[in-house]
Amino acid sequence: MTPTSGGLPAVRPRLIEVLLVGVLGSAMISWWAWRDAAPGHPADPVGVEAGPWLAGLAGLILLLAAWLRSAALRGYRLVTATVWSVPMLLTRPVLSLDGWAYAAQGWLLLHGHNPYLVPQSQAGPLAARVDGHWAATTAVYPPGSLWIQAAMTRLADSDPYWSVVAMRIPAVVAMILIAVVVTRRTAGLAADTEVALWFSVTNPFVLLHIVGGMHNDGLQTAVALWSLWVGLLLARARHPWLALVVGGLLVGVSGTIKQPGVLAGLGLVALVHRQAVRDGDRDGWGALIGRAAVGAVAAVAAFAGISAIGGLGMGWLNPTAGNPVSVTSDSPIALVVQVIGWTGVPISAMVPLATGISLVLTGLAIVWCWWRWGPVPGWSGGQHRHSFLGRSPEMGSLGRPMILQAAVLTAFALFGAGLQPWYLIGPLVLVCLKPLSRREQAGLAVAVVIGTGLGFLQWFSSPFLALPVAGLAAVGCWWTPALRRGLDRVAADLSAGGPESLGTDQTVRGPLRSD
Repeated sequence: MTPTSGGLPAVRPRLIEVLLVGVLGSAMISWWAWRDAAPGHPADPVGVEAGPWLAGLAGLILLLAAWLRSAALRGYRLVTATVWSVPMLLTRPVLSLDGWAYAAQGWLLLHGHNPYLVPQSQAGPLAARVDGHWAATTAVYPPGSLWIQAAMTRLADSDPYWSVVAMRIPAVVAMILIAVVVTRRTAGLAADTEVALWFSVTNPFVLLHIVGGMHNDGLQTAVALWSLWVGLLLARARHPWLALVVGGLLVGVSGTIKQPGVLAGLGLVALVHRQAVRDGDRDGWGALIGRAAVGAVAAVAAFAGISAIGGLGMGWLNPTAGNPVSVTSDSPIALVVQVIGWTGVPISAMVPLATGISLVLTGLAIVWCWWRWGPVPGWSGGQHRHSFLGRSPEMGSLGRPMILQAAVLTAFALFGAGLQPWYLIGPLVLVCLKPLSRREQAGLAVAVVIGTGLGFLQWFSSPFLALPVAGLAAVGCWWTPALRRGLDRVAADLSAGGPESLGTDQTVRGPLRSD
């Protein structure tokens, strides 16, 4: 008997269990975040500082355990996510100090200062809360993000505590917008809505970084998803040009929240072109370039219009803005810069070169992603099932736009000047919109567990330690027989009661696939 077939009585014991265990874990993490106000090693690991640290670690384990146990609870994803989020709503920023920077930038704009000219160290009562590395720098986020931060600070009447807590309002809105898209986007497709929601909304990695950490990546991802969804709906309604305009405007809005949002334009153009060709329009380079131009004009118009408000413009490009290359992060480029810096070479001298290399590698990776998964007019697939670069005849000239979008965002994160775990929220949500085999579900569950633990570990240690530990943990999870059996059980629970029963290497396919 599946949980859904037996109704509430059949699932009540496990539902109560995961709600209570998860909310306890979330509460313990929130208490730790309240007590541990700055990253680094505890000052007295065997004394008073050990309590909050151990509580945070135990809370993380409980929350992850509750999430894995909730796999079988189809129909209760949003309830579970809501209950687990409640303890985090009023605590200080979780696993990051970015929330304080948001509040400081909002305070500056609200009080008549230009955050692109005035450093965060001048943000009145909020200045002392900003991460010391960024205190002397100006804002690096686009104007849309700054206006949202200013609105939240105004709502809190510039009170330091309530200003940072208010930054969770856009985060909660982002979670709602993501849930709507995931629910609607998977409805009628081969992808399982319950599986998608479990990975994208009822997910400790997403909850801790969007609700707990209040990162603007959440709202940027949500608006980008809406641009793809709305564009696809209008294209299917035989309005491809309107799809490009409306979707492009949303792409521009997403980009003003955080710069990677503009990359959604690639997925939008690919989706609309694919649908238009299926409806009988031309499949040629001229048509593809024309559609790309329309979408780009709409996106640029929205981005420029929002940037012009208050005369903020493109100030986030100022040399006074913080550069992620200058700090240690999970980015391979940033790690190399830090290693070279150990030899005595000034890091500031390497920033321009590292930034240039990052841009070149990112550009090349995006071009490769387009060839691999994007529409390529005239492509026939050749005589072999797989080409050297992996395209296949069944993919044809139209590609797989949703996989393209996830790959582009992943490439941008990996080859960027800075990489934090929450940068991968966008690719994670997009991957969830495709049908997943049990093997893929198990692998994604491992990635979520390891990624969540990595964020916690990096609060106390450098990525030079945290990344190898996370890598070893991932290998251990995948190759330890007992853990593999547990992951298989989670994947089986996750798929039970879905549209079809998935085999270990099988993928559900349906007539309306549009990825």
